[in-house]
Amino acid sequence: METIFSKLKDISKRQKRYAGITIQQIMPSTSSNTNNMLLRRVYSHTKDDATVGLEDHTKTLVSELLKEEDRLCVVSIYGMGGLGKTTIAKEVYNHRNIKAHFDCYAWTSISQQMSTKEVLKEILRKVSTLTSKDMGEMNEVELVGNLFRFLGGKRYLIVLDDIWNTTDWDILKPAFPNSRGSKVMLSTRKLEVARHADPMSFHLKPRFLTDDEGWELLCRKALIPLSSDLEECGRRMVKKCGGLPLAIIVLGGILQSKRSLGEWENVSKKIGISGHESRVLSILSLSYEELPYHLKPLFLYLGLFPEDSNIPVKKLVRMWMGERLIKEQEGETIEEVGRQCLDELIHKCMVQIGKKRLGEERAKTCRLHDKMRDLCIEIGKKENFFKVMSHQNNDPSSSFTAVFLKLRRCAIHVEEKGKQYVFPKHLTPCLRTAIFIPKDLSIKYSPNIVYKDFKSLKVLEFQGELKPEKELCGVVKKLSNLRYLSATRDRYKVTFEFGNFIGNFVCLETLDLKYSHIDESMCKVISNVMPQLRHFYGFGIQLSEINKMRRLETLWSARAGPWITDLVKLTNLDKLGIVRLDEKTIRLFTNVIVVGGGLDKLRSLYLHTETEIEFPSDLLEYLSEKIHLLKLGLLGEFKNGKLPSLFPSNLIKLYLGFTNLSEDPMPTLEKLQHLLFLRLYDLYLGKEMVCSAKGFPKLQNLQIGYSNQLEEWTVEEGAMPCLTKCLIDCKKLKMVPQGFKFLTMLQELKIFNMPKSFEQRVKEGGEDWRTVQHIPSIIIYNYREEVSEERRKKEDIFLDYLWTKATI
Repeated sequence: METIFSKLKDISKRQKRYAGITIQQIMPSTSSNTNNMLLRRVYSHTKDDATVGLEDHTKTLVSELLKEEDRLCVVSIYGMGGLGKTTIAKEVYNHRNIKAHFDCYAWTSISQQMSTKEVLKEILRKVSTLTSKDMGEMNEVELVGNLFRFLGGKRYLIVLDDIWNTTDWDILKPAFPNSRGSKVMLSTRKLEVARHADPMSFHLKPRFLTDDEGWELLCRKALIPLSSDLEECGRRMVKKCGGLPLAIIVLGGILQSKRSLGEWENVSKKIGISGHESRVLSILSLSYEELPYHLKPLFLYLGLFPEDSNIPVKKLVRMWMGERLIKEQEGETIEEVGRQCLDELIHKCMVQIGKKRLGEERAKTCRLHDKMRDLCIEIGKKENFFKVMSHQNNDPSSSFTAVFLKLRRCAIHVEEKGKQYVFPKHLTPCLRTAIFIPKDLSIKYSPNIVYKDFKSLKVLEFQGELKPEKELCGVVKKLSNLRYLSATRDRYKVTFEFGNFIGNFVCLETLDLKYSHIDESMCKVISNVMPQLRHFYGFGIQLSEINKMRRLETLWSARAGPWITDLVKLTNLDKLGIVRLDEKTIRLFTNVIVVGGGLDKLRSLYLHTETEIEFPSDLLEYLSEKIHLLKLGLLGEFKNGKLPSLFPSNLIKLYLGFTNLSEDPMPTLEKLQHLLFLRLYDLYLGKEMVCSAKGFPKLQNLQIGYSNQLEEWTVEEGAMPCLTKCLIDCKKLKMVPQGFKFLTMLQELKIFNMPKSFEQRVKEGGEDWRTVQHIPSIIIYNYREEVSEERRKKEDIFLDYLWTKATI
């Protein structure tokens, strides 16, 4: 009885403590109503505004792609840059009828310097079951063969965006089988490329916008009503844009902050009336000139990245931080200031959103239109802000020397295997950022940097494979002013032999060694000499102590040990991943949560236990008090094969795996009111599962994998009303839940590694067709090699999860 009263009292305390707190209060926010308004304006139009005047093109292309043909047809969109080719292609690609018509589909961007292997890998990731690890050692011939085999017998759609020459098409063409009315849609600036790819198929050249369409687009981008006292001046500017959508969109970004007729007239005077290309350049240049001073270097910095790059926002902001291009403001973290600056560049239509963050309208990745990137490179070269180098132009001539003496930043785009990239000696005293980006991530390269020439270097990033480990040591061992160091590979479980010299990095704020094991001796040095460190990424980081790492915000992911006791001292920790927890260390972690009151700012947490180690029954109860915790991953078993009744109530993302539950988890999980993403892997040993009415009110993405005992799944009417994506990998499941017919928002259903009998049920004419016929895209993956026991080890699956599928 005393125990019951004690629990009731504890619940009462918690209710009072957290009364009135909502998820909106704990999500990231800006410091003023003005900034909040800005964010709403930034993202309110990202999907549809740019399609003004392009609707007829979309209808035409959808009709062409849906035609039944007895051969592979290549449908092309061609025309000058800024005409809206990519926008049209995206509208077509995402069209409901297109998703319903094709068995599988993939989108990839080509760019001027095509990396054949990366393009093939990107397509394979979307149409096959192969992972990055599976494809890591494949050559071009093997990749082409695998893609041809996966696409064989399917009706597929492949979009090749921004293909520049006929040679690129000739290289990719053998990967596409002639099967079942399949289509390739490409966009290009050259009619020659379109005709070469398929002279008999349909070629669309988007028209220029009419004056009325241009004015409507400008109003949407400048955020003014169609009827306005600014209309006469606005229409004159639209006419100067010549109906080119990109020019009008960027012009709208310039005018967003201007509301007087005088300001609009001043802008109009600065716009030329020459040919289309010159007008675009004139308007793009004006958009840069109109930027506030503090945003100009941030915009130019984006030009360091390759064409068509999806740039992770977190990485970009931390690079800005490393160079002190952004500064902390009162009441806001420096990273939030950086995000606000990026939001403003997006708001001004100078930067595009790549992917959005889960549960938010803000960008997770961003990108530049190729015309904007051209502008970046031109201005960057003129102002010695940065230079893009390759092996071909790495020429230490006298003119090159003069440039290097003043150069602040450089991006080295590695193109050839085995080549050395050597900076001219004594020519780079001002260099602050150096980024090595291989055209193909499998290229091994050996950068050679001389310390005395790089004493000002603050940001250093290596992508791909360095050759060999000692070369990396030679590059970085004396760069004591570094604030950002990243050495990431497209490989697994690599060990970097840095040695004790890493202790020279006393200024380091971000250390990103994804895929890399970091041994205890190296960790000891890091924890003792890097008090400024904010973000620490690796795999199986072997920490011994963390007492001096008080500024740490990210620790991802560390091997469990006695150091866990000191987590309570890391009061700024936002993201934490711990692997290989045993009975002792998981109790230490629970004590940190319970007794110390630590980790109150934690927003992302991932825990992975050793085999047969159970999560304590009270861990979730105490975690449920962490109101800022939004993303949670638990890989390991629960006591008695049953989920705890309490989960953190504000979760938006949850991943559970290897739990061996004997009871249906859905009655507990469906009560999470804010959950948007749920992945369940090897979770449940039972045969029946039920999602009840009103359960999962906000869930958008559900993935159920390797649940090989599940036979019957019931989805009641009213369950998961917002579900848009679902993946099923349950070998014994007899049928699609009949309740799927009520999931009217469902856009994509993936059937993964299921028996042929199940696949037949969801096809047209099958027993479950009426249940799923409203779903635009049903994708069946019916080829997969059996997963070996070694491949199924927890640490491998956990690693896949951390770095490929669900990195947050």
